[in-house]
Amino acid sequence: MIASTWENRDRPVLGAIVELCDEGSFSVTPEDVAARLDMPLLPVQSSFRALEFEDGDPFFYRNLGVSGRAVQHVTGKARRAVGSWPSPEVMAGRLVAGMEQAAEREPDEENRSLLRRTAEWFGGAGRDVAVDVAAAVINRQIGGA
Repeated sequence: MIASTWENRDRPVLGAIVELCDEGSFSVTPEDVAARLDMPLLPVQSSFRALEFEDGDPFFYRNLGVSGRAVQHVTGKARRAVGSWPSPEVMAGRLVAGMEQAAEREPDEENRSLLRRTAEWFGGAGRDVAVDVAAAVINRQIGGA
């Protein structure tokens, strides 16, 4: 079985690229990311290639600059993938986590039980409902219908 690279390599690399771009870096190189993450250069370079050719439109970023090895623009897709921009799935997960935390703090047993059951439902059978509501909120916040 091939190990997944998303959580251990590609997501942290993409997150560092987004952070560096947001901090004002005009051109983010694998060397910049390796230094930021204290990670060896070779896996960072492999991640740059994997992320550059990730299927879809839009891509995570456009690999620009001298000899195609520096990122100068990240997309909303990249920002949503690392959680710096909202996605319906991330917002639904935050809703569930918030309800679970509220249940832990709730002194009244009946209210605590209701919060837990609601969090369980939104985290399970009601997940699609939570995602749909979150999508509607995001669309309204960014000027959609």
